[in-house]
Amino acid sequence: MEDRFALQGESLVVDRQTGLVWQRGASGDRMVWKDGFRYVEDLNGKQFAGFGDWRYPTKDELATLILPEEDRKTGLFVHPYFGTQRNCWTSTETGRHRACYVDFYYGDVYVIEEAYANHFIRAVRSNPQ
Repeated sequence: MEDRFALQGESLVVDRQTGLVWQRGASGDRMVWKDGFRYVEDLNGKQFAGFGDWRYPTKDELATLILPEEDRKTGLFVHPYFGTQRNCWTSTETGRHRACYVDFYYGDVYVIEEAYANHFIRAVRSNPQ
């Protein structure tokens, strides 16, 4: 587990398995699904961690962070580098007004009404290296 993820500065986690670069800490606040797009736009406008190509992760991308075993310290199925945010939205819609989110407490992907729940956003970018 330690070899797969690497910290890049204080703000980023590189996933050596997928080649994706993740925002280490998710959004400071929970939000409804549609507000996640504005959150990512704001990251790009601010050039978060020196980059302007952040995006809202798809269901499949965010699901790659689900680990097969729960971390004993955090109780979550995600590497401790990512903190303790339990639920994160994905950009994936599934039907009318429904979107997918990843629940790292249960270690799975779920679908819920877009405006019904407030979850965190964890932005991602491709690693050009």
